[in-house]
Amino acid sequence: MFIKINHILESSSVQGPGKRFTIWVQGCSLHCSGCQNIDTWDFNLGTSILIEDLVEKIKLSEPKGLTITGGEPLDQFKATFELVQKLFDFKNIFLCTGYKLDTIVRHHIFHKILDYVDIVCAGPFDESKVCKSKWKGSENQEVRYLTDRGKELLKLPVYKTEYRIDKKTGNTLITGFSIK
Repeated sequence: MFIKINHILESSSVQGPGKRFTIWVQGCSLHCSGCQNIDTWDFNLGTSILIEDLVEKIKLSEPKGLTITGGEPLDQFKATFELVQKLFDFKNIFLCTGYKLDTIVRHHIFHKILDYVDIVCAGPFDESKVCKSKWKGSENQEVRYLTDRGKELLKLPVYKTEYRIDKKTGNTLITGFSIK
């Protein structure tokens, strides 16, 4: 099975607690107003990566955490679910989704993913409610620590923004929560 990816940061300190391997999936059906990742919306863009190859790359990576964001990870549910199932025993997992938590819990399939996630940020981004809280972009979003392993991560410091310069291209990447 393949997953469509917009981009990857192999190590980040701002995409959740601790150092994290971060994946931005490609494709989003929600289109939240004010989204800072509109380049992830188009399902026809991005790179298809074989789940098995991505799993091996993540297992070998230094960070103890994995963040999956987007785009909308649940719009590629089967691929995202397979990814978290295969990595849950190796990395703590933080899922960022625009779907509300009650929608995920009640959905006939989506609820299964919560068994393989340590922290979830759920709910659509609302640009009129931008906040500086832990691991969410707007006040209406809900962050839940679903496992004891996830709750342990609460002890780690919060870093809000990273600036990176690509050595080859000179391009600057600014990443983090609520960076507008």
